[in-house]
Amino acid sequence: MAEVKRTPHPVTHGSGQEITNVAQEKEKNNTNLEAHKDVETTAQQPVYQIRPHLHEKFKPLSAKEIIHDVLFDQLAMKSYDAQAAAQWTKDIADAIEKRIKDLQFKRYKYIVNVVLGQQHGAGIKIGTRCIWDTEADTYAYDSFINDTIFCTAIVYAIYYY
Repeated sequence: MAEVKRTPHPVTHGSGQEITNVAQEKEKNNTNLEAHKDVETTAQQPVYQIRPHLHEKFKPLSAKEIIHDVLFDQLAMKSYDAQAAAQWTKDIADAIEKRIKDLQFKRYKYIVNVVLGQQHGAGIKIGTRCIWDTEADTYAYDSFINDTIFCTAIVYAIYYY
């Protein structure tokens, strides 16, 4: 008879359980690495924006053109009428606000102030005080004068954080 040589194999008891534990550990490590990568990418992207980017900032010159156009269109052919003046100011403010919003500056809130009165040749002074961020918030204004009417419109653009 021929002799058969046996090579010893290491015997492991419960090897199915060990393989399952090793697979679970590898999966856990991969999950941890993926979670760590997600944390890194999240950390690189800002969660909120403190200041608008340069191209997103409110443009006062564009707003001034709009204010000028609206005032001229609404008041050029009118004479002062005390009864109608209150409605004119509301209409002018609404028209300016609508056209300013059409410029689509992101995250800005607007305040439109319109002062309209009868032109007698006397002067008027308008003062305003605001607490705001000088780097993000701004304003634009323009005036209209004819023989019977004076009107000043101011738009305040406040960046919403």
